[in-house]
Amino acid sequence: MSQSLPILEGTKRIPIFPLPVALFPGTMLPLHIFEERYKAMMRDCLAGERIFGVTFVMGREGFPPPVGRVGCAAFIVATVPLEGGRMNILTTGLTRYHALEYFQEEPYLEGLVTFFADQPARADLTEVANAVRSTFRRTIKAIRAVSREDDNFPDELPDDPQALSFLVASLLQMSDEQKMTLLELTDTGERLERLRRLLIPAVEKYELRAAVNELAKTNGHGPRGTLERLDP
Repeated sequence: MSQSLPILEGTKRIPIFPLPVALFPGTMLPLHIFEERYKAMMRDCLAGERIFGVTFVMGREGFPPPVGRVGCAAFIVATVPLEGGRMNILTTGLTRYHALEYFQEEPYLEGLVTFFADQPARADLTEVANAVRSTFRRTIKAIRAVSREDDNFPDELPDDPQALSFLVASLLQMSDEQKMTLLELTDTGERLERLRRLLIPAVEKYELRAAVNELAKTNGHGPRGTLERLDP
């Protein structure tokens, strides 16, 4: 990534892209832009600071998203122009925000947002970060053993506890409510603790699937009693 990423603080008016996606700081989000209002938004963003907000919308929520909803500013890293003004873009999450007010003066939504970050860690996070990193690696290994399709899991996980917490929260399957809770938290340690609890059943499920998948390859000629021992 060659661009120097901006540091966002205080309050700022930015374009808002409501999506059923929880974008976390430091994580990547590819988007296909095809609606006219969002084509206009991206043209304006590219002519300016290359920043817009991704605010999470759930299911059948109304428009705009609720005031106070947490979102994350996105920075446009790369674009691929397509026919008819459409484009594919790659963005990275910058800083989270609370939406204070919305404006509809442009073809697209804008919002006055106030940015926030995690509080300084009150304790050493090495132990919980190592536990999350180790369990997530096991989860990735098990998923790859079952699925031969390409995935978006990284080969290396961050050393920094906060960056690790954002990355794992963005990739781990969970409910919308759980995603939003993790996005809203300002305590890195609490986010890691919650991820550790979520990862325990997840890794057990995927490792069981991987084991059953491996046994299935033997077409019934594996060791007797193996499946019984795998039964949780």
